[in-house]
Amino acid sequence: MILSLIKINLTAMFSGMFRRSRGRKKLKPVTAILIGILAVYTVGALGLSVGAMFYGLCAPLFDSGAGWFYFALAGIFEFALCFIGSIFMVQTQIFSARDNELLLSMPIKPSAILSGRLSTLLIIEYVFEALILIPVFLVLIITGYISAIPALGIVFYFAAAVLLPLLSLAAGCLVGWLIALASSRMRRKNIPTLVLSILFLLLYFWGYTKMMSNINALMSSGAEIAEAVRRAVFPAYHLGVSIMDGSLISFMIFAVCAIVPFIIMCTLLSVSFVKLTTAGRGARRITYREKTSRVSGARGALLRREILHLWSQPMYILNAAFPSIATLVLIGVLIARPVLVLGMFDPLAGGALSGLIDPGIAGAVVLTALAVMNFVSAPSISLEGKNLWIAKSLPVQARDVLLSKAWMHIVVCGIPSLAAGIVCIAVIPLSGFAQTVIMLVTPASAILMMALLGVALNLLFPRFDWINPIQPVKQGLSGMLSMFGGMALVVVLALAYVFLLHGALSPEVYMLLCTAAFIAVSAVLYIWLTGTGSRRFEMLQ
Repeated sequence: MILSLIKINLTAMFSGMFRRSRGRKKLKPVTAILIGILAVYTVGALGLSVGAMFYGLCAPLFDSGAGWFYFALAGIFEFALCFIGSIFMVQTQIFSARDNELLLSMPIKPSAILSGRLSTLLIIEYVFEALILIPVFLVLIITGYISAIPALGIVFYFAAAVLLPLLSLAAGCLVGWLIALASSRMRRKNIPTLVLSILFLLLYFWGYTKMMSNINALMSSGAEIAEAVRRAVFPAYHLGVSIMDGSLISFMIFAVCAIVPFIIMCTLLSVSFVKLTTAGRGARRITYREKTSRVSGARGALLRREILHLWSQPMYILNAAFPSIATLVLIGVLIARPVLVLGMFDPLAGGALSGLIDPGIAGAVVLTALAVMNFVSAPSISLEGKNLWIAKSLPVQARDVLLSKAWMHIVVCGIPSLAAGIVCIAVIPLSGFAQTVIMLVTPASAILMMALLGVALNLLFPRFDWINPIQPVKQGLSGMLSMFGGMALVVVLALAYVFLLHGALSPEVYMLLCTAAFIAVSAVLYIWLTGTGSRRFEMLQ
């Protein structure tokens, strides 16, 4: 039974990438190949970035006699990546899955349901883990330091790969369990989920930045680093020692640290699983007060509907609008500690890019890059799910329904971007009025284009057969194409200027031309959405 549940969960999570919607045929082979190429590119890019980082650390650590820290650091990175992934997935896969009550009504033991879901999460964590541990091991082979590790240490390395996700999944489940426990009697649970998730993400990125900025000092500390790691994260210390020295005692200590928390967390979940997944929301007592009703137009009502739908899905916000959250953080840093941001522009004054770009243009590029990585509108049609008929039966034109989803993207992503642009103008030294215009207009035009593009892609690749709403957001083809397409666009435009056009155009003229191109593409997408796209929306089922 558990194996069947695992198969159902994995099928539901990944089959939607290769299926348009209920009752429709699979995607064409060419489209499936393109998806495969995109997946290989994404995995390859992540693997290369991890490999490049550990390649730079390998020789200094092993030559200084701190080879154990190489493996301890790999374990810390694996734990951080899987832990962040666990926080996002536990809520949707265990406590908020749409089929919880259906499965509980069947002759299936709750323990089997929980085991199936935990096993599914564990399999996904092994995939995340491979992005770290495979490049780490390949670096050892390429550099030749694999010979410095005893045979028993290599065995412990692969045994640790089996145990590490248990620890990260236990930590992720603990956070998810606490959030579910705290919000089980709340009328609205989106606020605590969103706030806590953002806090954990900020803490993770702060710790990562802090560690990378101090990595050289750590490598030169010798015995001090060993004592600091042993005290602060002793499971990682014993992991590194067990692999580097082939120490059975250290490996057993690490194994206990990984297995025992997982067993305790499984016990807590098994005791409260049924109660938390079936608990009704708390209802506050409301006193009726007579108020004057406000009348708004159909477009305003549709926009309000989309924003409320977005706000009701914290994981939707965290995944699709995280660049906008990062923009808000950037605003806070610019206001509270502008020297931290301005210090990053110092290398531009005398570096290789000194003649190509200055702080004003760099600020506009950063805001534009953050703007194009939002994909709020890309899964908006798919999230209608089985309620698609409601949107189609409203007494409004199909074009207004589609444009309301684009407007939702513009409002959610445009306000933080505009505020950040204003703060950048006040804080960053700009050279001329043109840079002031670029700081505001270029990110706004990129947001407009991505808002319309996301809706258009979701019309072409809708997905309505999801079990929980995070699936069309994280696994939908339209969201993936929008997000990675935006990243690729920024890279292509930057490389085109640096290697081809910097001698012919000034940075300001090039950014204004990019802005004009964004607006032109937006005009084409608008015409398509209000014509062919609207007719396509009316035929969706």
